[in-house]
Amino acid sequence: MNDEVIINYQVTALMRLVASMFALFGLVPNGPVIASIPADIRRRVLRVLQPAESALRRVILMKARGLIVSISPKRPAPKGLRLKGKGTGDRIPAFVLFDPRKWFRELAKPHRILRGAGPRISGFDEQRPAFEPSVPRSAEANPANLCRRLQVLQNALETIPAQAKRLARLQARRRAAGEPLRRTEPRRPGWPPGYRKHHTHPVDEILWDCDILVRREPRPPDHKR
Repeated sequence: MNDEVIINYQVTALMRLVASMFALFGLVPNGPVIASIPADIRRRVLRVLQPAESALRRVILMKARGLIVSISPKRPAPKGLRLKGKGTGDRIPAFVLFDPRKWFRELAKPHRILRGAGPRISGFDEQRPAFEPSVPRSAEANPANLCRRLQVLQNALETIPAQAKRLARLQARRRAAGEPLRRTEPRRPGWPPGYRKHHTHPVDEILWDCDILVRREPRPPDHKR
């Protein structure tokens, strides 16, 4: 069995997971976003979404290996040219091909997280301020970003060859510019984003397989004797 067969198997498994998330949301691919999302459904989708994105990045990286692309030189824009507006916003954004940089708690600045409605300070001769209850978390206030991430993931799964060419061009352009390795390698050091030590969901197995597969050297396809 060659790597191409394994890649197709992982892509099929990812498509099934994405289809289940769309069905859980009641969302139509390339359709409008929904008005509200229950908190329990949001947690279930977020449990799968980040590992699925990391697994797809590794699939695209495997597809991009060995691709020969040409880099067109950048041309300066004509003087006096003004860009128009960004449009209606219906276009699906591009899939992020590079892992987000790792966050180190020991290097971050300490900050204090304030929870609740805040202090209630009043004097003896003043009227006591009314209590403002916290916002209930039964539904997501703005689910547009989460719905858009699902649509971006679905679109990238359907256009893996085009995503691989885009990654190969981006890597070649960065290497030609002399950027460091961390800017040309899509995978970040260590475990991938969304990885969990204890596999409690099928997406954990998919991410594990894709990460192990992308770390290996590519093998030639099998030949018939």
